[in-house]
Amino acid sequence: MSRNNPRKRRTNRRKPGHHGRGAPKVSRSERRNAHGLVASTDSPESGVLDQRGVRLNRWLAERGVDSRRKCDALVQEGSVEVNGEIRLDPGYRVQPDDEVRVDGQPVRDVRRLYYLFYKPRGVLCTADKRETRPRVGDLVDHLVPSRVYPVGRLDEDSEGLLLLTNDGDFAHMMMHPSFGVPKTYVVFTPLIVRQQDLDAIREGAWIDGQKVVPERVKIVRRTKAGTSLELVLREGRNREVRRLLARHGFGVKRLKRVRIGELGVKGVRRGGLRPLTRIERDRLVAVAQGAAMEEEASSTASAKPSSRPRRAAIRKRRS
Repeated sequence: MSRNNPRKRRTNRRKPGHHGRGAPKVSRSERRNAHGLVASTDSPESGVLDQRGVRLNRWLAERGVDSRRKCDALVQEGSVEVNGEIRLDPGYRVQPDDEVRVDGQPVRDVRRLYYLFYKPRGVLCTADKRETRPRVGDLVDHLVPSRVYPVGRLDEDSEGLLLLTNDGDFAHMMMHPSFGVPKTYVVFTPLIVRQQDLDAIREGAWIDGQKVVPERVKIVRRTKAGTSLELVLREGRNREVRRLLARHGFGVKRLKRVRIGELGVKGVRRGGLRPLTRIERDRLVAVAQGAAMEEEASSTASAKPSSRPRRAAIRKRRS
């Protein structure tokens, strides 16, 4: 090679911020928080989040602060401190020795609690202390050793069963539509529901861009005053039973949730609660996990392309 055109030597210099082949990979979501800002790190020198520990939103939910979704909001609005620093990323990893505070109050481990509660009409499921109307917490806070919150909701004009817990992961599993724990309702409409109406209700309706289809619908009683229906649904959308029936022209005068999974109203008085047994809780979890697996298998099967039309097309072209 000519001396006038010497080969350039490769150097081992790296661009600033490059961590080398041995450095742990950090995803974009882990490097940036919900506001698009670089998240704080465990050590200024490392520049990466510690991959050990537990995600902050899950850590809070496991200690009964609130459901995981609401814990996300608490973190993103700046209400959570770890070791004196505000953390805005729900995915920040909490270490065993970290001190976590919410609104300035330390968060400590609590015993997991699970209850079945009968919500009366006229009671709200909100946790907002500014609300002046009766809330679920007003009825149960003095009956339980530590704070619990409703899993899902029943609107103010409805009554029936609610799960109460301080276990955020359990609450998430019971509420999320992908898990699909069946809930049974008895409703009364002051109209006469005929067989053709029943068939139409069984076909479901579109609510908020989602098709809501009841798992089961049947007439419990029909009189001149109206019709009582029993419906089983697995979703948990806001006022979905009332909205489903309204789509088919039926207003709801009374609504009661009488069953969650295998748990019924027997033995729970209106406004009262009882603890779940370990067997009852495990059965609810098993139902939820089974429903999630069925949905995953169904979506996988529907997404798998079929090769038969392709082979038929090839044979047609050859002929």
